[in-house]
Amino acid sequence: MKKEERDINDLATDTQTCTEHATEEGEVNSATDEEPKAKHSRPKRRRIGFYGILILAVVFLFAVIGVGTVFLWGYVEAYEDSRIEHVIDYLQGNIDYEYWERSAEIAIASRLTEFESGGAVPIQPHLAKIRDVHYDFRQKTDESTPEAPVYIIRAGARDIGVVRFVPTTDIGYGFNMWEVGSIEFIDTFVDTFYRSIRITASVNAEVEVNGVPVSSGYLDDYEVEYGVTYLIDRIFGDVHISVTEFDGRVSDLSSVENGWYVYPITIPFSKDYNIVIPDDCTVFVDDEPVTRDKITDDAIVPEVFIGAIDPSDIPVFMHRYEFSLSGLYLEPNIAVVDPQGRELTPSLSYDDASDRFELFYIGGFSPEYRELYTGVVEAFIRAYVNFAANVGGNVETNITRLNEHVLRGSELYSRIQATKSAMEWVGGTTVVYNSLTIDNFRPYGDSYFSCEVRYDITNRINRGNRELLGSFEVLFKESGGRWLAVNMMAVGTDE
Repeated sequence: MKKEERDINDLATDTQTCTEHATEEGEVNSATDEEPKAKHSRPKRRRIGFYGILILAVVFLFAVIGVGTVFLWGYVEAYEDSRIEHVIDYLQGNIDYEYWERSAEIAIASRLTEFESGGAVPIQPHLAKIRDVHYDFRQKTDESTPEAPVYIIRAGARDIGVVRFVPTTDIGYGFNMWEVGSIEFIDTFVDTFYRSIRITASVNAEVEVNGVPVSSGYLDDYEVEYGVTYLIDRIFGDVHISVTEFDGRVSDLSSVENGWYVYPITIPFSKDYNIVIPDDCTVFVDDEPVTRDKITDDAIVPEVFIGAIDPSDIPVFMHRYEFSLSGLYLEPNIAVVDPQGRELTPSLSYDDASDRFELFYIGGFSPEYRELYTGVVEAFIRAYVNFAANVGGNVETNITRLNEHVLRGSELYSRIQATKSAMEWVGGTTVVYNSLTIDNFRPYGDSYFSCEVRYDITNRINRGNRELLGSFEVLFKESGGRWLAVNMMAVGTDE
């Protein structure tokens, strides 16, 4: 009991001591803090706010990190998916040859010449060069942009084309998926598709490639004596070449080497010409006139005049032209045209003096003379036939009527008079004209003309009938306002 009381007393003593000590401290601190209880409670509230803020900050930071991580993950994933290398990787192992075929068709079609534009050009032989090879891709820096990537395709050791990519699906974050927009061959590769060919042929030969004539625009600078060479620098497929010479012959190929097709060369020739034409006509050689300085001094007398007219009275109607032509591949076209623009028809004759053939042109035919003088000629011919057949048996009457159409003093007049006595022995006959043709009137100046006469006559005599066929060239001269016969020259058969 006493012990318990002592303990309680000790506890009270200690409590009092502490209280006094505390009182002393309070007095000391009262100068700076009038409310000691408040001072002891504030540190407790400050510790609770700091931890809250810290917790909130940590939570926010983790939230930001989480959102950022999700965004970054999505961004990286979109970027990775949008990388064009994925399409390229696919192309490297899965080139679509339909792209190549379309590209080849486009590339070739834009380069075809007229020699192949009408037909199909084989593509597969060219595409065989890029099959079963490794493909590499590199960016075409001078043309590629982020919005329109362009890459060069390399097959083996050769750049062959350009691939252009186009955007497809928008996958967010500013990125797109890509696909092939087009694949195009580059010029340097397309150049390997075609080849050049040369064709050498005669200078005036007609050359065709695949049925199309080769024009002078394809002439090459390569010189060939008597020949030409054509250069065609874009041929994609096979060719069929045809060379036709000036005379229509189709030439056979002589040789071909490295795309050079050589055909036979035709050597040109030279030729001397000797032609006789009327004095007032013009000579043309392949539509070019021959100048008058080619005319010789030889005056030519038409054959129908010879022996019929005194040479001193024959005007100059014709001259001989002599000239040489070189560089010929064909016989030139010689044309003789009269002042009215009519072309004369030649005949071939042999000139004994020069020991050569000559083209002999006589005066042009005149339709006007035919209309004007057919009646004159027919009257003469009927009178001549009546005299020659002694129609009616009256020689005197027949020769008198014939002399009315013949120029007195001419060679023809003399021959008729010389045959008068022979006609007296021919009995009276009759004639029937089966046909009588008068044409080819040729005027010689204003005073002469000739024409051709052909007849078919049945001559009835006492011993029976006989057929008379005749063909003559008859020369007439104007005298006293009348046209009279001065010569007859047989050009056919009189049976």
